[in-house]
Amino acid sequence: MKRLAVFLCITFTMFLGVFPLFAAEPKRLTLEDCINKALEFSPEIGEAKEEVEFYRAKKAQVDGHAYPQIEVMALLGPSPRAREEHVVPTIKTDVGLNINGLFGGLDISLIQPLYSFGRFGHYQSAADSGIKAALAGVKKKKADIILRVKELYYGILLAQDLRNLLLELKEDIGRSIIKAEKQLADEAPWADELNIYKLRTLQAEIMRNLNEAERSLAVARSMLKSHLGLDPKADITLAEDRLQTEARLPELLEVYYSKATTLRPEYTQLNEGLKAKQSLIEAERASYYPQVFLGLLATIHGATNRDKIKNPYISDFFNQTKGAAFLGLKWGLDFGITKGRIREAEAEYRRLSEKERFVHGAIPVQINKAYYELQESFRNIAETEKAVENSKKWLVIAMANFDLGISEARDIAEAVKAYALSKANQLMAVYSQKKALAELMYAVGLDVQDR
Repeated sequence: MKRLAVFLCITFTMFLGVFPLFAAEPKRLTLEDCINKALEFSPEIGEAKEEVEFYRAKKAQVDGHAYPQIEVMALLGPSPRAREEHVVPTIKTDVGLNINGLFGGLDISLIQPLYSFGRFGHYQSAADSGIKAALAGVKKKKADIILRVKELYYGILLAQDLRNLLLELKEDIGRSIIKAEKQLADEAPWADELNIYKLRTLQAEIMRNLNEAERSLAVARSMLKSHLGLDPKADITLAEDRLQTEARLPELLEVYYSKATTLRPEYTQLNEGLKAKQSLIEAERASYYPQVFLGLLATIHGATNRDKIKNPYISDFFNQTKGAAFLGLKWGLDFGITKGRIREAEAEYRRLSEKERFVHGAIPVQINKAYYELQESFRNIAETEKAVENSKKWLVIAMANFDLGISEARDIAEAVKAYALSKANQLMAVYSQKKALAELMYAVGLDVQDR
């Protein structure tokens, strides 16, 4: 009994350790999972974020101009000998050049900008707007990725549904072929070998379409895995098994227009871009005016073989200590260079203004297209569902009549084609609804807020 108890304990422990390996199933990815993975992996978003860092670095450079600019230069070199008696009481002109020492020195300059007629302030404003525009660019890239993932996700579901439809028809035709062959073998009076050939031809056509559906499904899965950063050999399973109709109805068109003006990242990009360009124009115009600054210069040189002459009229490069504080005015005059830079900045501003006009006209059109396609999809789904219901009844009756010998294979073929077409149209209508809704949310700017 004791050995039996030990054996049961060991077996139970092993079962608990191994069971998770058999019980674990591959994670079923929801649309939200796919979007999050794609946003986390996307190199495009990473590139857009670096654009933000670029403008932040520009802002740091501009901010740095408000602080003192200090330059220090250290020197070390050979020194020719010089003694005080060479100039006191009389200056001797027959002193030879005797290099037998070293000298070292520090030259220090400090410039503190005081006033630039708003030039650096305009540069700061341009950098701030550049950061905001770049952040909107990140948001735009996220919206692009979300729309792309939605299209792939719904495309996979559509391909699965079409494949399941073809498998269903393949089974139906297969059963009819088996019954026709049995009827022919039993020498039923209505049996006709020609019907078998017709059904097999129809079956081959279904298989061709099934192969195409499998290919489309494999390509869509491969593209989705690429967007999610998964191994191409990895197997993915979606949380949804089939396309489902959307329950929510679209809001009024005017509501979407209003939301787009505040949510669409392109508007923010353009507005901040125009502000940045205008600030750059003003900064270039300020170049016509001088810059006022406070300065400090200091020189500390010393040599091992030279006497220090304490005479303000005598300057010794190798052995001196001096300094000065001053108020300065820096004013650069050129012949057309500044004017050319201003014209260049103005042209950039006008170019962006034209783009703004285009976007303000294009976004409402984009909203209209998605909105009306979404409305159409609701109507198409209702009509195609009726067609599917009736064509399915047609197929069932045709197959029953064929089994009873009161119809031909041609009747089944026509019913199969009608059912396949109506069902495919119904699936395409649901896919169009999902796609139109995704495009509408993208056009309005809702996709980042409400996926």
